[in-house]
Amino acid sequence: MASALEFYINAFDAEDFYGLRLIISWVSVAVFVWLLSLSYLVWKADSKSNENRFMMVLLIIEGIKAGFLVADAFPYDSDWEWLWNYLWVFKIEVFFYAHTAAILLYLCIPIYYRIEKLNFMFRESFQRYAWFLAPVLALAIWMNIRDMNGFYMADSAWLICSEAGAQPTLKLWWGSIQPFMIDTMEQIGTCSRYYEVHLVDDSTAGGLWAIALASPLVTLGALFFIRSSMKSDQSAGEAGKSRHLTSRSLYIGFLGKVTGTMIYFVTLMVLIPLMNGGELATFADSTLWRFGEDATSFDRVKYLIWTLSLLMTPLAMGFEALMFVHAALNDSVFGIDQNLRKTFRTAMFTGTGALLFLTATEVMEQVLGQGLIGGVAIGVIFLGLRGPVLSVIDGMSGRLIPATYTPGETAYLQAYETAMEDRIITSEERKLLKSLATAYVLSNDRVRELEAEFDARLEEE
Repeated sequence: MASALEFYINAFDAEDFYGLRLIISWVSVAVFVWLLSLSYLVWKADSKSNENRFMMVLLIIEGIKAGFLVADAFPYDSDWEWLWNYLWVFKIEVFFYAHTAAILLYLCIPIYYRIEKLNFMFRESFQRYAWFLAPVLALAIWMNIRDMNGFYMADSAWLICSEAGAQPTLKLWWGSIQPFMIDTMEQIGTCSRYYEVHLVDDSTAGGLWAIALASPLVTLGALFFIRSSMKSDQSAGEAGKSRHLTSRSLYIGFLGKVTGTMIYFVTLMVLIPLMNGGELATFADSTLWRFGEDATSFDRVKYLIWTLSLLMTPLAMGFEALMFVHAALNDSVFGIDQNLRKTFRTAMFTGTGALLFLTATEVMEQVLGQGLIGGVAIGVIFLGLRGPVLSVIDGMSGRLIPATYTPGETAYLQAYETAMEDRIITSEERKLLKSLATAYVLSNDRVRELEAEFDARLEEE
């Protein structure tokens, strides 16, 4: 038995890749809260707009999908079973309802954005109701299928190692003890340390896998909807009623989301099976890779890939949300694209550094038995190269994230470009620029950012 504090301390040892799974869970929590916050901002921007309502609901649903690992941020063992009786409902029931709702919401995109071949769907009468009828219909569908064969996990137990040298035991959570649970316990052999893992029979949950696999495929269809609307060149029709999607940001957001989710499923459905003798991996397999008495270095690599793949979904959802709101608000949020660049820059640098640290630690642990030395060495080198690395990341963000400005920022940049024709800003020109910045309510920090971006482009040219 371990306290909550001991659970978190144990999660950060070398056997668990220094808390990688727990860190991913916390990332999932952050993205979940972030998406809910963005949905509130979209609603506050114009709560009477049907389009804003649609975006708000979609962001909430995407937040729930990104929150698949939120529950894993809590202590995950039999002593906390009373809490997990509720957390499991969110982890499975609410999560798969969200997937069902997302499928219907993606199919509603032609209702809110004009697509020439689906003009019959673009109606104000549909727009008034689709944003709330889609999630309500999804709830009705889920409540009707949740108890059908293939849509629930019938058996679950805790595999418990009480201490190093002990024999593992099983404690039933619900259903009954299944043969694969006993086989897993026997293959664990003698316990190497204290730990508890959850074993659940996912072989009977084919319907859940079908929903999870259908979601990214429908998202891919939504991506084609967006692309089709962007390429449309017909008239917008009546003011305020007809709208084509022309935002590159929105397209990039969906593209990033589809790419991230597809990487996750390709990893689970193709890469790991190739490494696992052609068989799909189960949660029992991941337990043996992690704690099995005969686990090899290759098993540890498989478990690392299995764990890292979980990071793709919350990151993809977070990226989609940023680009989606950026496009929907059409830059009415001051400096949102610049803030996005900062977020992208920080996330890329931190994520790359963490991945290199974990990889070097694992390699050195297998080669010299001193994993921390490799991680620290790579960390020092990576920090020493911070400048060049950030330059590369900034270049990537410049290509991925379109630079757009408010009308006031655009006017200021035009004036600054004129003043910089001779590459010198005189005192009189500076006074005029300050007056212009005051007129357009641009802060000193924002002015410095705009001028620095212009100067950087000028140097590149």
